[in-house]
Amino acid sequence: MVEAWPFDPFVIPTPNVLRVSAYPLHGAPVFHVDLAHYQDEVSLKLALLKTHLSYYVQAYPDSLSAQWELLEWGVGELARSYPQWFVMRRRGDEIYWENRLLGQTATIKLNGDLDLWPIDWLGRQVQEDLLLMAVDELSGHPLIAGQLCFPNRWCIGDKMGLPLAAIHGPVPGFREQIAYSTNQLVARLLPQRPVWRRNWSLVVLPDLDLSPRLGSLDEQKAAITAENAGERVFYRVERQTLVRLNRHPSVLFTVHTYVAPLARLAANPRWAAALAALLQQVEPDMLAYKGITPYLQPLLAYLHQSAERG
Repeated sequence: MVEAWPFDPFVIPTPNVLRVSAYPLHGAPVFHVDLAHYQDEVSLKLALLKTHLSYYVQAYPDSLSAQWELLEWGVGELARSYPQWFVMRRRGDEIYWENRLLGQTATIKLNGDLDLWPIDWLGRQVQEDLLLMAVDELSGHPLIAGQLCFPNRWCIGDKMGLPLAAIHGPVPGFREQIAYSTNQLVARLLPQRPVWRRNWSLVVLPDLDLSPRLGSLDEQKAAITAENAGERVFYRVERQTLVRLNRHPSVLFTVHTYVAPLARLAANPRWAAALAALLQQVEPDMLAYKGITPYLQPLLAYLHQSAERG
């Protein structure tokens, strides 16, 4: 049995703004079950998928065989990491699956008929968003399938088929600074040696789903003041993992999103001071990309006030 990784999404922020910064998992779970929020977040996924399935799930037909391998590997990874909650037994080409957290059982015939894309079926068992990329250096590792329910201002339909560099094209400095190292990370990733990284942002809604279909957030940003920033600004962290499949030249990219109101974190003066220092180091174009520029000054005023309490 592998113990759940004691991952803390809200550690004191550090000034790594635009680096790959990927680290080996060393046997820790790829999927991070946040038990306190598991039921609510999976239920939210199901509600979104019920009403807007094609917006949140897309896949190319020729990715199907890789998706089946992903499903088979994914249920095995969950059962390995959390045997108290997930059970997987394989008999020939059939998988018996039990999700004790959701009270579900299923018998799945591999490469058989399934009402959902396999990546979508697996995504309904976890809190993570799941994205599948083809490992193809000539094509730049394009996105070939995914379930993306909790994005931060992007949608899968705009990115399908694009190579990594184009997917991250809006990120200031990505092509010049880390496109090559990111492509090499995907190309050289080995099965059984997954890696993880952390990505942070600041947002003005606590919602996990910040899809572009929800419209502009300009009004919410304009309302931020030094007095209300603690309650109206939220620190959003993504725990990302990359896993190379064994049989297919594909890499799974997972994103588990955590959100907390700034006031909860800035209650620690050292945390508030570190975030203020980080924001003052970030280039203006990156602040604009992250959507922070419109409320940067009241945000800094709030953080400096919080830091001075220490």
